[in-house]
Amino acid sequence: MTQATALIVLKLGHTTFLTGAAGSGKSYVLREYVSYLQSHSISHIVTASTGIAATHILGQTIHSWSGIGVRDFISKQDCEILEQKESLFNRWNAVSVLIIDEISMLSGQFLDNINTLAKHMRRSSKPFGGLQVVFCGDFFQLPPVHKSRDSRVTLAFQSQTWKESKPVCLYLHEQFRQGADSLTTILQEIRSNAVHSGTWELLDTVRVPLTKTHTKLYTHNSDVDALNNSEFAKLGTTEKIYDMKTRGKGKILEHLKNNCLAEAELRLKIGAKVIFIKNDQGKKYMNGTLGVVSEFGADGFPVVTTHTGARVAALEESWKIEEDGKVKAEIIQVPLKLAWAITIHKSQGMTLDAAEIDLSKSFAFGMGYVALSRLKTLSGMYLKGIHQDALLLDSSVLRQDGLFQSKSKHAEEALQKYTPTKIEELHHVWITKCGGSIESVEKKNEPLEEKEDTVETTRKLLDKKMTLGDIALTRGYTIETIITHIEKLLKQGFVTDINYLLPKKKICEEIRSAFKKGGSRALTPVFKMLNEKYDYTTLRLVRLFIK
Repeated sequence: MTQATALIVLKLGHTTFLTGAAGSGKSYVLREYVSYLQSHSISHIVTASTGIAATHILGQTIHSWSGIGVRDFISKQDCEILEQKESLFNRWNAVSVLIIDEISMLSGQFLDNINTLAKHMRRSSKPFGGLQVVFCGDFFQLPPVHKSRDSRVTLAFQSQTWKESKPVCLYLHEQFRQGADSLTTILQEIRSNAVHSGTWELLDTVRVPLTKTHTKLYTHNSDVDALNNSEFAKLGTTEKIYDMKTRGKGKILEHLKNNCLAEAELRLKIGAKVIFIKNDQGKKYMNGTLGVVSEFGADGFPVVTTHTGARVAALEESWKIEEDGKVKAEIIQVPLKLAWAITIHKSQGMTLDAAEIDLSKSFAFGMGYVALSRLKTLSGMYLKGIHQDALLLDSSVLRQDGLFQSKSKHAEEALQKYTPTKIEELHHVWITKCGGSIESVEKKNEPLEEKEDTVETTRKLLDKKMTLGDIALTRGYTIETIITHIEKLLKQGFVTDINYLLPKKKICEEIRSAFKKGGSRALTPVFKMLNEKYDYTTLRLVRLFIK
C-alpha cells in the first residue's frame, strides 16, 4: 500500500494498524494524518508505548495519558476510582482519535487494560468505547521488555482487544530510507525468513572497520558502558558534570526516569562522542543525531559539532509526566549521552549514517533486524561479529506478518469499489461525526481568519474541560501557546469557567502573594522569589487570574 492510499483509509475513521518495514514512511503518514485532524478541528491524542518512542513524536506515553500509569492489571474497581478524576474522565470523552506509536513494544495485557478503561470511561461496549484507534509500528522490531518471566506476556496482536477491534491493516511497501542499496534487499530477506547464502557472504564484506566517525551498537549494557567509560577516560580534557534535576516522587518519578534516556549524572569532556536523545522543537537536532563536544559555552553548556558540521548548543531539556494539568514528575537534563556505543534496544527508532554492529551475543528475536535497519546504506556498516541466529525472527510474528500483508491488499481492493466522490463523502461523514469542521481546510490561505479560528478552537476544547496538556497535544502546540490563546480569549471577554485549570488553592495563594510583593506581572522575579519552586507555566497560568 502506498502512503497516499493509507491516508485515504485513515480519514474514513476506521481503527487501523499502520505498518511496514523500517524506512517505509510510517512516521510520515502519522504526521500527515495528525495535520489533517488538526486542520479539521478533530480532537485527537498522539501517544507511544515507551517514553523513548514518545520523544520521537513529541507526544506522551499511553500509560500517562490513559491514567493507567504503571499498573500491570486494571480491575473494575480501578476503573471506578479513575473515573472520579474529572479531568481524566473528560479527557477520555473529549477525544475522537487515539494514536499509539511503537505498538510492538506494548504488551497484549496492557492493550486489554486500555480497552477496558476506554469502555468504562466512555460508557460504551464498542472497542475502545467507540474511538478510532491508530496503531503504528512493526512487530519485527523488538518486543515488550518483560519485568518477569511470566509466560503469559503476549504481543499486542495476540490480545483479545486486537481480535475484538479488528483493525484495518495498512501495510506500506515503499522504501524511503535505504533507497536502492543492497541493505534493502537484506532487510526484506530477513522479513521474509529467507536469508540466502549469498547474503551471508555479502555481510562478510562489511567486516572492515569504518574509517569515519561512527557509533557502536552492542547487545548488552555492560559492553556499552565498558567502551564508553574506556574512551571517555582517554580524553585528556577537563571534565564537566551535569546533575539531573527532578521534581515529583515515588513510582511516578521512577517510571519517568526508567522510560527516559537522560543520565542522572552526565559527564562530558571536549572531544567526547555524544548522541542527542530528544527531538529539538526548533529542529536543530533529532533523537539520534551524532556529534562531538567541541567546546563549552559561556553559559557552561556543551556545544556539539554534529556529523553534518553544524554547531549546536545543547541546553537543558525537560521530560514530564502531567496529570490533571499539573506536573506530577519532571526531570531536567542536557539531552546527551556518550555515544561511542549504545545498546540495540536504545537505538530502536533512530536512523544512523554509520555504525559498528556487534551481534555476536544476540539473544532476542528481531535484534539483528533492528540493528541493521538503523542504517541508511550498507556502506555505513561495519559488522564486527554476528551470531548464527542473529537474523532470526519470531515465528509467530512471521506468520502474522503474512496475514497483515494479505489484509492490507484486501483493504486496497475494497477501497477501489468506491468512486472518489463517494470517498470524499465518507470522509465528510467521519469529520462530522467527530464534531470537526469540513470547511477548515479551505481557510488555510486566509491568515487572519485562521488565527481567529485557532483561538476559537482552543475555546471549544476549554468548554470540554480538557487539561492544558491535552489541549496542547490535541492542537499540536506547546502549553505556552495554549496559554497565549487563553490570554487572547480573556481580552475578548471570554466568560466560560476555566478555574478548573488552576493548581491547588494553597499554591495559587502563594504565587499571587509573590506577584503582589513583586509589584509587577514579570515572571522571572516571582520565579526567583519562590526559589524556583514552580515552573514558568504554572506561574503564567495563575497570573491569568490576577487582575
